[in-house]
Amino acid sequence: MTSAPDSPSTGRRRALAWLARGFLSLWGLGAVWVTMGFLKPPRGRRGLAERTLAAGSADALAVGQGRIVRHGTEPILVVRTGDEAFVGLSGVCTHLRCILRWDAERGLVDCPCHAGSFDVNGNVLSGPPPRALARYRVEVRSGELWVHL
Repeated sequence: MTSAPDSPSTGRRRALAWLARGFLSLWGLGAVWVTMGFLKPPRGRRGLAERTLAAGSADALAVGQGRIVRHGTEPILVVRTGDEAFVGLSGVCTHLRCILRWDAERGLVDCPCHAGSFDVNGNVLSGPPPRALARYRVEVRSGELWVHL
């Protein structure tokens, strides 16, 4: 015996099938959301390799000397100010983004473009730069310099 198309049992079957499809669709969307959350890297936390930059051997840098360390388009100037003291500064001038250089004789950071100069702490001493240089913490681990970004 077949039931008529408009019988109550056919209506219930359609309703149950519609509800089952709806719940399975929601479950599928939830599974996709959880999977994407798992595959996407966490926000606000970066790996150790991204937060620190190797800056070479500490012994290769004498007291009063500095070196530029490449870091993409933002080089960092590392200066040894004492036996165990190091300073990390942005290697880019705050005026027109020229690459800075360390003047060991005067103990200053110079901008070769427009005669700007900064002290060893990154403060503006002369010239057109509008603000101080960004500072970075430098750490010595096993004789190697690491700049914390």
